[in-house]
Amino acid sequence: MDGHRHMRWLAGGSLLLSMACGQGGDEAPVYSIEPLDIRSQLVRLSVDLRGIHPAEEELLAIEGDHSLYGDFVDRYLEDGRVYERVRDVWNLRFLTRIGSAHGYSADDVTGAQVARAMDDEALRLVSRIFQFDLPYTEVVLADHTMGHPILAEAFGLDFPEHATNWQPAHYTDGRPHAGVLTMNTVWLRYPSMGGNANRHRANAVSKMLLCEDYLERPVVLSRSAVDQLVTDPESAINENASCQSCHSTLDPLAAHFFGFFKEDDDDYSVDYQPEREEVWREYSGKPPAYFGQPTANLTELAQNIAADPRFTDCAVRTMWEGISQRIYADDDWSELQAHRQVFLAEGMKLRPLLRSIVMSETYRAASTDDPELAERLATVKTVSAGQLASIIEGLTGYRWTFGGVDGMTTHGMGLPVLAGGIDGDFVTETSYEASIGLTFIQERLAAGAGWHVATHDLDPDRTDEAILLLYVTEDDTPDDNPEAFLAQMEHLYVVVTGEALPEDAEEPAALLTLWKQLYSVEASPRKAWTGVLTAVLRDPSITTY
Repeated sequence: MDGHRHMRWLAGGSLLLSMACGQGGDEAPVYSIEPLDIRSQLVRLSVDLRGIHPAEEELLAIEGDHSLYGDFVDRYLEDGRVYERVRDVWNLRFLTRIGSAHGYSADDVTGAQVARAMDDEALRLVSRIFQFDLPYTEVVLADHTMGHPILAEAFGLDFPEHATNWQPAHYTDGRPHAGVLTMNTVWLRYPSMGGNANRHRANAVSKMLLCEDYLERPVVLSRSAVDQLVTDPESAINENASCQSCHSTLDPLAAHFFGFFKEDDDDYSVDYQPEREEVWREYSGKPPAYFGQPTANLTELAQNIAADPRFTDCAVRTMWEGISQRIYADDDWSELQAHRQVFLAEGMKLRPLLRSIVMSETYRAASTDDPELAERLATVKTVSAGQLASIIEGLTGYRWTFGGVDGMTTHGMGLPVLAGGIDGDFVTETSYEASIGLTFIQERLAAGAGWHVATHDLDPDRTDEAILLLYVTEDDTPDDNPEAFLAQMEHLYVVVTGEALPEDAEEPAALLTLWKQLYSVEASPRKAWTGVLTAVLRDPSITTY
């Protein structure tokens, strides 16, 4: 029985999904999607696109006029903070942020700074494509890399003189430029030496750009094939039908990268050597090709990838999964096709694709009575370590650093993994469930931020504006200025949670009791306010949205 799904808004604000069947007038059950309240929609949008909570003025504006949602989408898509969010999303696909300097160094900078530059070469190309509304095909067709002063020194890039930040740049070792396909840092992240013969790199290209992992293919090997692989792997690969089910396309793809290939397992450098491009003859013996289409060089490989429908699908899936916090399943096909059509109609530009996703009803959903969709829908989302850090910074100005290294966004530090994220190397799949690890990190981060705010705002010699403690000074107590304390407690909740407390709320009294208890220990207003701020900054609305 064939059918198709229609969607429309009900007068009451919920989304109706009906399944119209084409036989005998029978109708399947009618399901609905209930949207988040409008304030929660804006909070979700702001956290996903900017990594911060919206200002109270913005929340009041959209409460007064729900139709402003689309205007806020457009405004946030032009906010410079969206570029880092795009890099975060694409790192879930590229997995280049592993916090390693790969043995390189640069003058006057730390190893952590070198590692961060190494992590972001490919991701900076993606965010530049987004920023300047370039077609996504530039990720493989760009005739440049993305340079940084650190990378320029490490790799000898032709980098703009006096530039201090990320800029288009060029390698000077004779390589053709084909976006991420010719970046040193990509091949440092995906090394291949000796008998692997660039197969690791070929599979990395397939995973990053086509969303297809050769290692997930169902391949069954006989005992004789296993024995042959142990004694003579190249013969087994070429002669065994099960092996060829992957290697018939994997090896021709791998043949493109021998200009970066090293035979010495201890040689991790990635300088390009044009004279080694023909070394594939000594390994698989299969010439460069792209799924049966012969290719002469990396430039032709890039052109074939850019024209592959799987490349388009993978871009849409990457953005959709990273923003919606959902893992693609076959039942999501029709939903993704709607975004794919927008993507193609807009010239494969990422900004319209992202807009299509955040304008969709499923993105703004609070619940659904469709049991199958309910299993896949992210009705409550959980912040990443990077989002948590930027939310706290947006509220307090505080970043959690270790010796100058940002602990929440440096993937080699371990905190992102503890929060449910990835390190790009050993942990490659993120968790979207709230966890004990995330709660523990929020507690420590809130304590550090609370002390930062209290010491700043209660400083009698302060000359700039207060961060959060707008109504009290270091000399105020609940006994001599109760109105100021009450106003301050209420203000903290509005700013941190985005929700004004009702008149009969118990939270102000509880916080006042907490302040008094902490003050009774050392008679320190700063420590008492640190405790109050810590408690408020640990609210669940910080980590879920």
